[in-house]
Amino acid sequence: MQTNGEAESMKKIIDGVQFPEGNGATTFPSCFASAWMRVMGVTSEERAGVAKPPYGVCCGSCVKTNLSLYHKSVQNFYTVVSGLTFMQLDLSNEEHFSPWHINRQLAEYDDYIKFTMGFAGFTYERCDKSAGKEAVFEKIKESVDAGRPALANFGTGYAWYVITGYDDQTGTIYGMGDNPYWTDHFGDKEECVLASNRWHGHLAEAVVITGRAAPSVKYDDVFIRMTAILEAADETGYFKRSADFLADEINFEGYGGDEYLELAKRICLFIGLPVDSRDVGCSMKNLAKTEPFENKARYLMRIADLYNQNCEICQIAWDMAGSYKMEIEEPAKMLPSPLYRNAIANVIKAVVKNNRRVINCLKEMTGTNLTEVSR
Repeated sequence: MQTNGEAESMKKIIDGVQFPEGNGATTFPSCFASAWMRVMGVTSEERAGVAKPPYGVCCGSCVKTNLSLYHKSVQNFYTVVSGLTFMQLDLSNEEHFSPWHINRQLAEYDDYIKFTMGFAGFTYERCDKSAGKEAVFEKIKESVDAGRPALANFGTGYAWYVITGYDDQTGTIYGMGDNPYWTDHFGDKEECVLASNRWHGHLAEAVVITGRAAPSVKYDDVFIRMTAILEAADETGYFKRSADFLADEINFEGYGGDEYLELAKRICLFIGLPVDSRDVGCSMKNLAKTEPFENKARYLMRIADLYNQNCEICQIAWDMAGSYKMEIEEPAKMLPSPLYRNAIANVIKAVVKNNRRVINCLKEMTGTNLTEVSR
């Protein structure tokens, strides 16, 4: 159809895609959950209510709709499958608190996208900027035309977005994501709905789901990889190093108000990781209740209990530092006290021990050799 001698704009946007919300909105698992739900046909409140969250939900107080509750369940589970929930920070290392550091850690560990897609039973294609704007746009267009959202990250290569549409005439892509990078570089963000025809210069990678296949990754593969990631994290010792950093008075010589404010902020971000590991506990507990895992139920429940313990004790340290609300002014006034810092350090040490117990439990469950837990 022609209008005033010009070609009509060919704009198409997939409906029924749940926004990638929550504490991991810029992560691959959160954006993947949005795409997963659309591919699996969970696109309405009624459908989400009938289907119910497939992997359980550990905390639903912050979600208000059936769709967001369902998304949280899928997001939490694939945070475990992808391995993102097992990444760690080091309080003494400033670089660890740069944007998307956890996402970067996971990308450096292994090909988590291949692993995640294999578990989900999705076929897919990946393309980066070098493929050229037209080629990438065509891949995105094919995906949208098939009713499957694409996934993409920009700039850093670690902040993800769900791509839900395109405009054929202008070369614009549309999507969803809650990340300041888009606003800073494109300036055309409205309520986290993205639109830009200047996207290619910032593209790090796009991933399009091309179809479905038999899963190539099994649950045992997930458990074995969990063990390997946790062992690697324990060997790296970021959590132990963080506890030692807080406990050593010499590290805080010359600290003033601004430095303690920054420390409180870091502790809030740091402690948020083991708090959110309740996602693991929820996923393992949910699996333990299903028939295929009857012979693993006692191990899965033990793992769930250990991660729930981590969450509960870390809530104490979180509150001491300002919690998820980042209310750090008053806690920062307490951090000059060695007793206050040591209390937080002892919480971190308890998490380290529990994580080692999880490793032992996973190894026993999968029939591999045990690692001795430090007593």
